[in-house]
Amino acid sequence: MNKNVLLFGCGYLGFPLAKELKSQGYFVQVATHSPEKMISFEKAGLNPFLITLDFENFSVDIIKEKSKTADYAILMLPPTSFENYALTIQTITDCFKENTQVVFTSSISVYEDTSAIVDENSPCKENHVIILAEKYLGRKKSVNTTILRLAGLIGAGRHPVSALIKKEIIANGLAPVNLVHQLDVISVIKLVLRKNIHNEVFNICYPEHPTRKDFYERAAEKLFSKHIQFVSEGNGKFVNGQKIVKFCGFTYKNTIY
Repeated sequence: MNKNVLLFGCGYLGFPLAKELKSQGYFVQVATHSPEKMISFEKAGLNPFLITLDFENFSVDIIKEKSKTADYAILMLPPTSFENYALTIQTITDCFKENTQVVFTSSISVYEDTSAIVDENSPCKENHVIILAEKYLGRKKSVNTTILRLAGLIGAGRHPVSALIKKEIIANGLAPVNLVHQLDVISVIKLVLRKNIHNEVFNICYPEHPTRKDFYERAAEKLFSKHIQFVSEGNGKFVNGQKIVKFCGFTYKNTIY
């Protein structure tokens, strides 16, 4: 089995993923637009290369050249960094050779607002920038794409309560949380590559959904010795992340608590 991986988006999730894949024997190439990050990526043995994703000077030729040796491509670029996210994903993907296995990290934010349980077949926001990117990847038959709709990320050095501790009273306390641990997402991506899973969509979300009030009030006390208060009202969607469990026996091993 060939094990050459091309990675776009080497941040909180991508950097530890890249290092883990390297430790598993993959040859990893990391695309970056930051000359400053080249040093740390080189030290980690991740074979970085500089690109520009500005449409006036898009690094099409460089990406095409690097893609010649890549069997897998992982797209983890955050949509907030781009004026036209869907077109950016399209332009990158058009550089890949035929039959490249693509893993695209989407988000549960694509789903319509609801207080129901949502799965991979639930209605999505049709004009959401990530959905537009998903639709293009689904139409592009020359590559094989798996879409991972990620819940909110939690893990070492990252907890969403840190954005709430300075607020006095917070709304929507009875809405459920939908989170997943960084390490579980890394495990899912390794599994997708190892089992050659493609042309599928998976929600990646921890199976427990405490209310925002219960979860964040306890987290604020535990992590920051701070008291925050939620209003006991509101609702929200419960994201079902069990398809990946039933499809290939994945287990969520890392708690969100």
